[in-house]
Amino acid sequence: QLIKTLNAMKKINKYFIIPMLILFSAIACRDESLNPAPDMNDHIGAITLITPNPNRTFFDLTQPLAGQYIEFTIDVDGFDVTQVNSVDLELVFTENDRLFDPFQQVPVDSVYDPVVVKSVTTFPSTVQVSADEVVEALGLSSVNDIEVGDIFNLTFPIHTEDGRRLTVALNSELCNQPGQPSFGGCNVQWVATCPSDLSGTFNFSTTNITGDVTQGANPAACGIGVTGTATFTDLGGGRYAISDATYGQYDCAWNDNPATGVILVDVCNEVSLTGADQYGLIYTMTIINVTPTVLEFDWANDFGDSGRTTLTRTDSKQWPASLHTN
Repeated sequence: QLIKTLNAMKKINKYFIIPMLILFSAIACRDESLNPAPDMNDHIGAITLITPNPNRTFFDLTQPLAGQYIEFTIDVDGFDVTQVNSVDLELVFTENDRLFDPFQQVPVDSVYDPVVVKSVTTFPSTVQVSADEVVEALGLSSVNDIEVGDIFNLTFPIHTEDGRRLTVALNSELCNQPGQPSFGGCNVQWVATCPSDLSGTFNFSTTNITGDVTQGANPAACGIGVTGTATFTDLGGGRYAISDATYGQYDCAWNDNPATGVILVDVCNEVSLTGADQYGLIYTMTIINVTPTVLEFDWANDFGDSGRTTLTRTDSKQWPASLHTN
């Protein structure tokens, strides 16, 4: 009896499964016709192409801010597929030392929500963003609310003809890869600061060299110190690319290439380091001594490398007497 019952169930399943497969096949075909697979050429992105005016890269606090502006040229590339209707200028404002951290007992910056300053519809265009426009967009009282160390960062969301809004993260690696078509443009960043002129090529001498010997460093190979030349390349707005953030230490202690990617920031003669080297290491510096021709400071990174470096000017410029680290 059990065998008969099982045979009967097999017959029922046979006649039940066949029409169900036909039904599922029909539904699948219907869904595919209603929702066809997207053609990637219909959804390719676009990028912005930004060229700053090197003479308009910061708000100069030594002059009245009313009427001051930063300037750059903006163009777009839709890869001959995507039509761009407009690009927003979206601003993130970081107010310097506005808040106080009760746990660490230190002042901290306050980051405001993004706001759109204006939109651009003609490409290429030369764009100016004035201090007055920034104040209006942020809802500040006046340009007098802008203070030393305040940071302004523009990104460029793209509006396409087919209704999409393409954006990119503020610090996205895509900013260094313009071939990536899935996102909008990169950023323009500037600060409220003073004129700065620290660029040049200097003779360096680095002593007190350390490095993590457990990871393969050999600071003993540096002897009592190393010498060479280092360059600060002006990026505008008090920012300088450093040719070697270890001033010879990577060469003698690691037998490696110079540490590149670190940026020196000068905000009204208060200097600090930002960015990271090719290994993602973060650097700090403390100024020890300043004369018109000599700058002496200690530096370190978060991998245990450190040293004391003296930079000697060989040009006609001088180190500012009030140059300092916080």
